Amino acid sequence: MTQRYVRRIVIFELEAPKKPNVQEEIKWLCRCLGLDPDKDRLAFEIFLHLLAANRKGDGIKTIDMTKNSNVTQAAVVYHMNMFMRSGLVEKRGAKYFLRARTLSETMAEVETDFTRRMELLKHIARNIDEQMV
Repeated sequence: MTQRYVRRIVIFELEAPKKPNVQEEIKWLCRCLGLDPDKDRLAFEIFLHLLAANRKGDGIKTIDMTKNSNVTQAAVVYHMNMFMRSGLVEKRGAKYFLRARTLSETMAEVETDFTRRMELLKHIARNIDEQMV
């Protein structure tokens, strides 16, 4: 059973990379979602691991990310929880996966989450407006 997290959708409007390459575009995407790779290098490295595992059609275990590194499993779990709260990642069994088959499909899922929340906010706002008249 997948643990349900309250999602926090944060989107920063940032200028796109001037000389785009895959590394800079991944960093830009992370920054737009409030996950700054310059401030949190581990989050960026974990995200790269997730992308690589996803491309192979597989998830990744936290213990696998700690091998050959000086990172604790607790630190990796902390970051995975952060990715799950952002709506990018889900846990299935002992492995973590992007929410969808590809990164672009994952972004579409996040967009759907955002749209659904905005629709509810607008509905409640209309109710408030009607009651305030």
